[in-house]
This record gives sequence, structure tokens and C-alpha cells, in this order.
Amino acid sequence: MSKRVEFLYLQQEDCVKAGGYDMKGTMAATERSFFLHGKGDFMLPHKPVLRWGGPETEETTGRIMSMPSFLGGLEYDEELKAKGLLGAVNTSGIKWIPSKPHNPKKYGLPRANAIIIIVDPETLMPDVIMDGALVSAMRTGAASGVAIKYLANPGAEVMGLVGASVQGITQTHAFKCGAPSLKLCKVYDLNKETAENFCERMKKEIPDMDFVAVDSAEEAFVGSDVISTATMAKAPYVDGKWYKKGAVHCEISFWDTPAEALTYVDHVVVDDFDAVSGHGVDVSYRAVRDGVIPREKVTDLGQTVVGNIQVRKSEDDIIFFNPIGMGIHDLSEAHRVFTNAKEMGLGRKLPLWENPILG
Repeated sequence: MSKRVEFLYLQQEDCVKAGGYDMKGTMAATERSFFLHGKGDFMLPHKPVLRWGGPETEETTGRIMSMPSFLGGLEYDEELKAKGLLGAVNTSGIKWIPSKPHNPKKYGLPRANAIIIIVDPETLMPDVIMDGALVSAMRTGAASGVAIKYLANPGAEVMGLVGASVQGITQTHAFKCGAPSLKLCKVYDLNKETAENFCERMKKEIPDMDFVAVDSAEEAFVGSDVISTATMAKAPYVDGKWYKKGAVHCEISFWDTPAEALTYVDHVVVDDFDAVSGHGVDVSYRAVRDGVIPREKVTDLGQTVVGNIQVRKSEDDIIFFNPIGMGIHDLSEAHRVFTNAKEMGLGRKLPLWENPILG
């Protein structure tokens, strides 16, 4: 009897064809993982990180992260589908994501690349090996979008964005999905031309929003209902006095916001505080570690998605969202793209072996 094992290989172009650049689809997949996190139907080990120095060197010499996870959903399949969250996943996977900050300028390559493996739940043999860079970028934006959906005041109109990067693009698309009422985005980047080019691009991609390049991070913050900081800053620059009453600030970077600024916010929300603590870099963890804010001020977003905790108590509450980025987000989104690709006949089947030498 043949013991041939083969898997589907999806390059990035296949992932795009399978809906990988569809933010509404990514939002549904990411919200699914938040929902199952809130229900406790997941496994999420701390992600090992290879660094050539301390945590601060991630923005200079780079890092490699490995993110294994399991996501269930069989028990909640009907509830997931009723909420438009695609149904159960019920399998495991891993994302391997190296990041080298000098790649764009030195080699003309993206800063990060990624590979995702999803296994067959019965045999644990690989079902798919696929590009993970698109999944990673999209689900990072989508996590903020889900936060905006659940945490922002209804009718939010003004977005502030610091960092006109690739992640700035996905953050903006996700914010718009989470708060369709948004009308204006104020964009700041250290390179004014980059910000202006970003605005021209996004006017085409989101024609019912206006985009304007501003001259400072403060200008991007002040008066904004929702804010994203997506930079490679090596030192904090955010001032808690900049926040408008009722604002939601999504920080996906490490060093933009000083711990002291969190004393100006009413609630701090993360994706998984245990994972955030294990990573040891994010400002939400450092603020708790250093006694700047109490641990009780921090909640996991999944608890709000499933309806256990209502974070916003009033329209004046200022909320800070600081996700670490969970492997279950990658797994959920990759599973969506993989499922679409199979239905569309995309990718290439590759053998792992015809017959195993050992076994």
C-alpha cells in the first residue's frame, strides 16, 4: 500500500487569487479567532523569538518568530456561522516569520517574510504549506479592525495614522471595515513624500474617505476618534495629552507609546495578556510590570467579542488596544485562504514522500 503524502503549496499570488487581500474576509477570520479565544477553544504556546541581542534589537538587527497554535470551533460551529464567522477550524498550524529591518533599503525586499503550515487534524501530516506574509499583514490590520468594531464609539469619523507603511495600508482598510462611518484619515510619516503617496493610493482604494498628510504625529492624534501607530520607532513619542475623549488607539508597534501615557486611558485591551507578558516587549506589559497601571486595567478582546465583558462604559472612555499578534489569527486567516484555494483549484500539489524511509 502506498504511503504517499502530499500537500498543497500556495505561493503569494495564489493567496491573492484566493481572497487573501479581501479585508472583509480577513476580518471575519480574525474575529473568529477572537471569538474562539474568548470561548477558550484554542491552544497558544508562547512564541519563541530568535534575537541577536535584547528585545530592542528587533527593530535594528531583526528577529525570527515561530508561532504554533490550535484553533477549534466544532462545539461553536453553528454560532460561528450565525455570526458570519465562517465556522469551525479544528486543526493546528504554525507560522515562521523572519524580519530584517534593512531588507527594503539594502536589497529591495520586504522587511518580513513568512511561511505557514497547516496540518491534517487526523494524521498531523501537512495539508498546506503557503506564503504567510500576506496573511500576516492582513490579519494584523484585521485585529485592529475588530478592536475598532467593538471598542470605538458609534459614528466615528476621523482616523489618525502614524506610519504610512504596508501595515498602514492594512490598518486603514481594517479601520474602515470596523467603523464604516469614517470619513477622514490624517496621515503622518517621517517622510512627507511617503505620506503623500500613501494618501494618493488610499484615495483610490477607499474612495469614500478623504486622506490628508499632516506635519506631526501630534496632528494625527489630536481630534481623532480612532488612531493607529504602525512604525519602527525606537523611542516613544506619544503624549497621553493628545487623546480626544472617547478615542481608541491601536498600537501595533513596540515603542511608540511610553508606559506613562497609559495613565491617560481608561481601559487597556490586548489580544492575550499571557502571550503579551511572555513576549515581554509591548507597552501594555511594561506598564503593568513597572507598576504604572494595575493588572486589572487590562482585558483580553476575546472576552468582549463573546459578550462577557463590556469594555467601554461611556462615550468619553479612552481605550488603548495593544495586541501582540496571536498565532490563532494567522491560523484562522490562513485556513480561510486555504479553503478558498482548494475550492478554486489553486496551487500545486507537492509530495512529501512516496513511501517514508523510516516508518
